[in-house]
Formats: sequence, structure tokens, C-alpha cells
Amino acid sequence: MVQKLGEKLLADWLSGSHITFKNEKIKKKYSANAKRIIDTIKLKKTDRIPIIPCATQKFAFEYANATYKDAMYDFDKIRTAYIRQYENIDFDAYVGPEFIYPGGMFDALQWKRLKLPGNHLPADRPFQFEEAEYMKADEYDEFLDDPSDWMIRKYLPRLSPKLEPLAGLPSFHNILNYYHGLHDFTFAVADNPGVLDAFKALAKSGKVVSKWYDHLAKFDQEISGNYGIPHLLGGCSHAPYDVICNYFRGWRGAISDLYRQPEKMLKMMDRLLPWMIDYGVSSAQSTGNPICTLYIYKGADSFMSDEQFDTFYWPTLKKLIMALVDEGLMVWVFTQGTYDTRLKYFAEIPSGSCLIHLESGSDIFKANEVLSGKQCIEGNVPNSMLANGTADEVEQYCRKLIAECGPGGGYMMDFSAFLDEARRENIHKMVEVTKHYGQYGLDGRLKQQ
Repeated sequence: MVQKLGEKLLADWLSGSHITFKNEKIKKKYSANAKRIIDTIKLKKTDRIPIIPCATQKFAFEYANATYKDAMYDFDKIRTAYIRQYENIDFDAYVGPEFIYPGGMFDALQWKRLKLPGNHLPADRPFQFEEAEYMKADEYDEFLDDPSDWMIRKYLPRLSPKLEPLAGLPSFHNILNYYHGLHDFTFAVADNPGVLDAFKALAKSGKVVSKWYDHLAKFDQEISGNYGIPHLLGGCSHAPYDVICNYFRGWRGAISDLYRQPEKMLKMMDRLLPWMIDYGVSSAQSTGNPICTLYIYKGADSFMSDEQFDTFYWPTLKKLIMALVDEGLMVWVFTQGTYDTRLKYFAEIPSGSCLIHLESGSDIFKANEVLSGKQCIEGNVPNSMLANGTADEVEQYCRKLIAECGPGGGYMMDFSAFLDEARRENIHKMVEVTKHYGQYGLDGRLKQQ
């Protein structure tokens, strides 16, 4: 029998074969943490409820008095901040600075889709996405006819002034014509030196990305190898509808298209689906992690009707999840917003294959009722409570989560969302309570209720 990709990645990730451990004690800690997480996702018996961080940002930066600008430009400073955080707080897994992208990558291209700290924003503010109609309402047919050509000659030039010269290139399918289209292509480049400048800008951006990847790899080795904490974040992908919303049409444009040209939206999502599957599989393979993350955005309860969710969002998202599961991968579905009416859909996926993250807007106790014995759920300690509440309030809420969601397994403790402002004593209390009250006995029941 041919071993599935996810099965191989899982075996390597559980053993830590990619890590050089400081000593045998650290290696055993790593293996115990990794096994606890995987067993919980698979709804198996384990020793206790895992406590994981979906991501920490400003909260981690403050360990080195760093700003968001520092995080995007000073890799060594931000490495120090995260290491100090994980030395101070004993989570069962880690998510590092992967979402704090390198600022130089955007600077080299004068990228329009982001406002950067220290440039467009104060240095202590997070970067902000600039959503816009980078794809026009009448361009669906162009995309469907030749997606790569449209993306290179129309989409990229709209995102970066450095890439505007690419709009002057001849259509790439002309390469099939007279003398392979070589004369048209080379003449266009020779006649427009800006094309060469565009590729130089891409190369400059790529050098920053290469340095950033090296930084992340060293960080992985240090956190896992020295502290026994496995890396939770691996490959990722996107729901096809979210790609249209977030990257191409913008939310306003996409909502209009739901009513004005729904057939073309559906065709585009079908066109995007195999790309999303391929990216999820290939990114999992490149990271060596069996957990593939899907951040889902525009399918929340208040963003579209049930009928629209059934028609436009769930069908391709389900196919994407099923394709990843068929590869032997586990899927971390990171919901953003309220998903109370959508929870039942995840019961259609094979049991024990997904980890469903829930923000404070969702009713996690209802989620437990709907998904218990079907999928693992995770969250949803309110970030507002961690920032402004007392340690006693945090303890009471975490004990309620443990008492109601913990029995039978299939639950992980986590924040509601990426963590910026929070009192350290509240995070320590969250960890302490989970490790004390979240222990299971040999019969699989919680030891302390």
C-alpha cells in the first residue's frame, strides 16, 4: 500500500526527526506534546487537554520591547522576543512570527495591498490590508480563459507600480504562434526596459523572503530543539470564495457579483479549487507538517445567508477539506467571526480529521454539542478578558470550558484570536488552570471537575 503524504509527515513530525534536540529530556517532552495534540485532534484518549497559542503578536513583542515595525524588519530582535515568551510560558505547541511578514518584501515592490507600520502607520500598529477591486467586474471571462496571463499582465501591475511594465508584455498564449511567439515576447522586453526593472524588483523582494525563510527555519530548530515545543503551523490554503473576496474583487465587489453574475463566480471557484488543493498539499510537504491550516473569512453567519453559504461557500470548501484529508493531512479550520449556524457542516467531514478554531463570537458550548465525537474544537478564551479581566475571571472561564468541552476529549484550550494586548498573569493562569484541571484519568474522564 502506498503511504499517503500526511501519514509520512505525521510520523516525522511526531518523532521530531527534523529537529536536533538539546538532550533526551527535551526530545521526550517534544514527543509527548506532539502526541497529545494529534491524539486530541483524532478524538483519542490522551493525558490532558492541550493548551496552544493560535498566534501571539504584540504580546510576544513586548518581551523584547519590540514594535510591529521591528517585527517586520529586525529578525534578530523579534526572535529574541518569541524565545523569551516561550521560555516564560509553557505552551504545548508554538506558532511563531510567520504572520509578521518581512517588510522589505513589500518595500521592494512598493506593494499596494498593505499599509505598513513605520511607513503608512505608526511603528506600534499592525499592518493593514487594503482591500480593493483588483479584478474588475467584467474580467471573469478573461480570468477563466487564461488565468496566468490575466494575473501576470493585469493583476500584478495593479498591485505594484514596480510591476506595471508587465502590462506591456504580449499575451502569453501568443508563444504558441509564429516562431513560438519569441519575436513578440523578446521585442516587448527590449522595447520596454521597465520589464527588466520589474524582474529586478522581484529579485530584490525574493532575497528578503529567502532571508526570512532561513530565519523561520532557525527559529523552528531553536524552539523545538531547546524547549520541546512542536510547531503547530504548517501548510495553508484558502476557501475559493475567500480568494475572490480577499484578493480579486474585494468584499463589496464580490457581494455585488453574488446577485449580478453568480454563474461566473461559481465557475471561477471551480477553476480555483484545484489550485487551492495543490497549494495546501505542496505547502504541507515543504513545511514537513501534517496539519494544513485554512483561514476562513467571508462565510460567517452575518456575511451571507444560509442559502448563499450552501451555494457559494461550502461546496468548494468541503471539496478542498476532503482533498486534504484524502492526502492524510489534518486540517486546522480557523473560523473568523461567528460560525454558530455553520458548525453542522463540519460534521460532514470524516471524524477526527479537523481542528476547528472558534473565536469568542461563536458559542463554543453549542459547538461542543454539535461536533462532540466528530471534530476537535479549540478556543475561545476572549482576548478582551485576557487583556482587561482578572486572573480569577480567566480561571472561572477556563474551568467552565474544561468542565463542559473537556469530557470525552476533542478539545484544546486557546485564545479567541491572535494575541496582542494581554496581562501576563492572565496567560499564566490560563496555562496553569488547563494543566491542573484538564488532566484525564486512565478511564478517559477528567480527574477534577
